[in-house]
Formats: sequence, structure tokens, C-alpha cells
Amino acid sequence: MIYNDYSASGSAVFFYTGKGHCTMDYHSYNQNPQESIRRSKRMENAALLLGVIAVATICLVYPALICGSLAIVFALLSRGGERTLTTHAKTGLVLGSISLGIILLMIVYTLIIAEVYYGGLLNMAREVYGSMGIDFDALMNSMYE
Repeated sequence: MIYNDYSASGSAVFFYTGKGHCTMDYHSYNQNPQESIRRSKRMENAALLLGVIAVATICLVYPALICGSLAIVFALLSRGGERTLTTHAKTGLVLGSISLGIILLMIVYTLIIAEVYYGGLLNMAREVYGSMGIDFDALMNSMYE
């Protein structure tokens, strides 16, 4: 009696030899034997793509923040238990980290400018909306009524 259990890396063939003994033979169908079976090419490519999108949309804070975070997560998950990252995963990790660093610097810079020049975020919002001809306090009251 032969039992085949197919997996993503090939197949494990179990041979029943009788008397309660079972032997196992692994057949690998991996094209590149140097590359680990546990790595995920899709996650590497997703990390690279999201890293490029994060850097390309750096002026749009929220898409860059989301794509950069996902690029880092996918790059780290693409290892599959291995110690090293492939080139695509490293590139996605670096691009995602650069975009997150720049976004965080932009947020900190905005908070510092708001505090130093305007005395806080609310005063900055009042000034910005006032320059557009909108009463900030009336806008806030209408939102919470």
C-alpha cells in the first residue's frame, strides 16, 4: 500500500512495508536546489511592489504609511523561517522603512511647527481655516451638534 502526500515543495511518498513499519521518501521538484523551499516568492514580490508604491506616494501620507508598513511585514514574512532575505525582500524592506521614516519625520515636523509657530494644533487649524474664510469654531460646533 502506497500513500502519496503532495505539498508545495514536491511530494512525500510513504511506503508501508508491513508489520507496522512505514518508510518515507522525499522527492523534491524544486527547480533551484540552492533556494529554500520555505520561502514565499509572492510575499517577496508583494513587499517589493508595496515598497515602490510607498516611496512613490510619499507625499500622500496615508497610502505611503499603509504600503510601507505592509512592505515591511511582507518582507519579513517572506523569509519563511530562514535567516536571510532575498534581494526582492531586502529591497521591499528598505523602501518600506525609508517611506515610514520620512512619513514619521513629516508628522513630527508638522507637530513641532504647530507648537512653535501657532501654539498648538487647534490654533494652527483656526489659522488655516481662517485663511480660507471658514470659521473653525463654528465648523467644530456644527460637527458635534
